Amino acid sequence: MPFISDPWFYAAAIPAVLIVGLAKGGFGAGLAMLGVPLMSFVISPIHAAGIMLPILCAIYLVTVASYRGTVHRPSLVVLLPGAILGITVGYLSAAWVSEAYVRLIVDIITVLFALDYWTGGTARPAAKQNVPKGVF
Repeated sequence: MPFISDPWFYAAAIPAVLIVGLAKGGFGAGLAMLGVPLMSFVISPIHAAGIMLPILCAIYLVTVASYRGTVHRPSLVVLLPGAILGITVGYLSAAWVSEAYVRLIVDIITVLFALDYWTGGTARPAAKQNVPKGVF
């Protein structure tokens, strides 16, 4: 991997991993979404996602173990079909999508999350369960 010898990689990767770790641990609210975009400044977003994936999987394993037995089954029934479909489509289409498209998708999602945060979108009250939105 040629980017490992690049000091700019470490200048982006170390803060990205620390920010994601702190945010997922409860400090920093929605800052966890900055991990891949921050690293994408210096390496391919595909490599950045590949580096962050094992870290996120370890964090989620600890989270699932901490909250075992408290699952809300109706929400799970609504969310799982869309999640499985999305993961399958992503897996099957990954070989056809260029790095430029992945970078564009990461950029658009990052901007949308930032706009949602700045416009107060995260402070909405809880709504009733909406099956079509949940599946989507």
